[in-house]
Amino acid sequence: MKYIAVSLVTAAVAVGGFAFVAVPRLLSTESTSTVGSTGAVSRAEVEKQVRENYSVPLIQEKPKSVSCAGGLKAWQNDSVECTVASGNGKQQKIMVSVTKAKGNSVSYDYAVLAD
Repeated sequence: MKYIAVSLVTAAVAVGGFAFVAVPRLLSTESTSTVGSTGAVSRAEVEKQVRENYSVPLIQEKPKSVSCAGGLKAWQNDSVECTVASGNGKQQKIMVSVTKAKGNSVSYDYAVLAD
């Protein structure tokens, strides 16, 4: 599988000596969950977080359904492939990857997969 990189354009504006940086949020790319007694985030929890926090790029549409191959272990860079379906029935494959695992908290990010 190939990853598709999403490029964000950054704009800076100076007002009264202060610089403000605006970064458009093309898609939500973060979730944090608590690790269960198994030392992992369950498949159901990953799917729930993707449904709540992932938006289809450029459209900002929440997924109608999400199906993941499994859960996430509380290890840096562990990943699972998920399929996201939009309201119009189009499907998109994404990779959900652990970005940070500390104590009983796991943070993870999303990347769109190319066909």
